[in-house]
Amino acid sequence: MSHIYKNTWLSITVLMTVLIQPAGAVPTTILDNYVGSDSHGHGDVIGSNNNFQTSSMDVHLSGNTLSVSILTTFAGKADNHLFDSLTNGNGIGYGDLFLSSSWTPYGAAKYTGDDTYTGTAWTYGFALDDRWMNENSAGTGTLYSLNSASYDSDINTNNNPDTLLSENFLAGGTFRDGQEVAVDTLNGNVTEVAGNTSSWSIDAPNDRINFLIDLTGTDLLLGDEIALHWGFTCGNDVIEGAHSVDEPGILALLAIGLIGCSRFKRKRR
Repeated sequence: MSHIYKNTWLSITVLMTVLIQPAGAVPTTILDNYVGSDSHGHGDVIGSNNNFQTSSMDVHLSGNTLSVSILTTFAGKADNHLFDSLTNGNGIGYGDLFLSSSWTPYGAAKYTGDDTYTGTAWTYGFALDDRWMNENSAGTGTLYSLNSASYDSDINTNNNPDTLLSENFLAGGTFRDGQEVAVDTLNGNVTEVAGNTSSWSIDAPNDRINFLIDLTGTDLLLGDEIALHWGFTCGNDVIEGAHSVDEPGILALLAIGLIGCSRFKRKRR
C-alpha cells in the first residue's frame, strides 16, 4: 500500500473513531432561561438568590447512564430547615428529577404559562430517597415510569400539600404555580423501572447537585433528545430544557461512505 493510501486510511480510521461515538457523547449545558407558570408576576427567582438561585444544568449521556449536574445555591440547604413554620418542620426539600423523550414547553420563553398540566408530558421521574439529605452526602433513588393517561396525575406539584409544604405554606408562602417537584409514588399508577441502579449526591462547596441515572429499559434511549425538569419543593426556581442525543447510526453511514469513495478512487487509478 502506498504512502498516500496509508495516510488516507489513517485519516478515515481517525474520522470513524471520532464520528462513531456512543449516543449523547457530547455534553449539553442547559442555562436557566426557564421561568415556568407564574401568575403573580415574579421573576426567575422568588426570594433570596443566596438560597434559591439555579443557574445551569450540565447533561451527559454515556452509554445508558445519564449524568446531570445542577448548579444551584440551594445545594446543601435542604437540611437547613428553611421556612420550618410553613413546612411542618421539614423545611424546603430537593425536588425529584423529571425526564421525557421530547421537550415541548407551553407558550414562548420564558414559558410563564407552562406548568404540570400544560406543555411537556413527563414520562419518567427519579424519586429521591431523602429530599432533606445532609450536605456533602450521597443518596439513592428510584426511577419510575409515569403511566397515567394524563401524566400530570402521577406528579405532585409545589402547590400540592402532598409535597410536604403544608397548608400553612400554601396559604402564606410565595411560590411559583404548579411546578413538577415530586413523583406521586402513592397513587398506584407509577411503575418502578426494574433493575436500574441510580444515585445522587450533594456537593455543597461547589453549589452542585449531581445525578447518575441508569436509563436501561426506558424509551428515553431511542429518541433524539432527552428533556429534563428540576426544582425545589417550593418551586422558587426551576430549570427545564433538553439534551440532544447524537445519531451514531447516521455518522457511521457517513464514515462508510467515505471509505467507499476512497476505494472507488483507488480502483480508478
